[in-house]
Amino acid sequence: TPTSQLFYFKKSGTQNVSVRITAQGIEETTETTGRYVWSDNVIPHRFTKLEPMFEIKELGTFQAEPRESDGEQKAVFDRDPVFDIVVKDVSSPLFGYLINTSRLHWRKELEEQWADRPEDGAAYATANRFRIDGDGLTEQEIKEQKLNLINKIFAIGYMLHRHKSPSRAWAPQAMDHKIGENGECNGRSGKSFLFRAFETFGRMVKLSGRNPKLMDNPHVFDQVDKSTDIVLVDDCAEYLSMGVFYDIITGSLTVNPKNNRSYTIPFHEAPKLAFTTNYVPTDFNASTMARLLPMVFSDYYHQRTDENDYLEDRSIRDDFQRNLQDEGYPEGDWNLDINFMLQCLQFYLSLSHRNVKILPPMDNILMRKHKAEMGANFEDWAETYFSPEGDNLDRLLVRREVFEAYLSFAGNAGRNYTMNRFTRQLRAFTLSSAHIWVFNPDSLTNSQKRISRRVDGKLEDCIYLRSVQAQQGQMPLNDSFSIIDQSMPF
Repeated sequence: TPTSQLFYFKKSGTQNVSVRITAQGIEETTETTGRYVWSDNVIPHRFTKLEPMFEIKELGTFQAEPRESDGEQKAVFDRDPVFDIVVKDVSSPLFGYLINTSRLHWRKELEEQWADRPEDGAAYATANRFRIDGDGLTEQEIKEQKLNLINKIFAIGYMLHRHKSPSRAWAPQAMDHKIGENGECNGRSGKSFLFRAFETFGRMVKLSGRNPKLMDNPHVFDQVDKSTDIVLVDDCAEYLSMGVFYDIITGSLTVNPKNNRSYTIPFHEAPKLAFTTNYVPTDFNASTMARLLPMVFSDYYHQRTDENDYLEDRSIRDDFQRNLQDEGYPEGDWNLDINFMLQCLQFYLSLSHRNVKILPPMDNILMRKHKAEMGANFEDWAETYFSPEGDNLDRLLVRREVFEAYLSFAGNAGRNYTMNRFTRQLRAFTLSSAHIWVFNPDSLTNSQKRISRRVDGKLEDCIYLRSVQAQQGQMPLNDSFSIIDQSMPF
């Protein structure tokens, strides 16, 4: 229902137990509920209710610092409720794993502050194996890690709630927090393991996202039916468009089985979608954000290679000295993990009546998006052309002349290059640059958000990049023109 969820577990002998989760709590009963389910939907583990493993409190509302012309960032961050989490019990291995995948600043906590005392660092790491608020981290860093963990708890609850609301039609997408070089594929962070845990509670169909033309297959959903709870598109390719999934996330699902007639599963009966990827979606825009529920995984779990600077390999197994949730997993640990996941569902249901969507820290995700939009070639040029030591900040520039300066730098790479693409890359650069405050200040733009001025009697589109230094010093806007010297070595 909109406010509850029932699960069924096997007890010893022939006696089953029904567990009902609401915002108020978790209730179990062995009495007949008047409902009947297929035996496949009875979870084959014993359930014993345990005490809460965490407590999440709402502290207030966060208002992002106002910044002109960055509507993309405002749409993500403004008016978000602020939550805090107190971890009470990490005996659930699944909970411990989620804590570690949320430790965005683990290198500072576990490596950097112990660089001259490695033995003390090893002892600290052992004693604080599953800690979200580690010593040596700033208050802001701890807040980021806690938000990352709360976001995962929220997403787990969302996926376990089988009721579907049109106003909360989202698809969780697990992605990496680490910023790599252009085109670098991060991974091995433990993203896919989380979704394995959902198979305990329902039926999942997995699709390989490695093929960017996955949705060109007319029979892509031939394994899906009304009993399917989750469709996981795993390991999505860099250029797999999220746009092709929009209608499936928010509407009905059409299944076209081979050698049979196609049929439609209505929205309220269709499975929820989820994605894992090593990349930021290429179409990571407002429409995509409205449908996705991002989940950010730190690189706490990683693999050392010749191309990175990790000191060791670290996998989930290394933390627990065994595999999790396999055929030899003890019943006691199953009960711990199941209790944790049901508590996640209880937390989600406590917010399901509100317009709340808990996002992870998005700074690195947006940075990776901007870097992907720019490309290494454009970024190298822009860093020099708009350097704080140069003359191209805090004044009007003719956009056409700046465009021509980049084409001169790009050479053959600039063939078939368009002004629209150049402008998109320029916006991405200004959003990712630490020394630029805003692209095209609102006070200089017209109703179309463009800056148009007459230059030598001809109407030209112009651009203006205001620096952080000028903003902090409250320097007035300089609307005089700077004519570009084409002999400049760019």
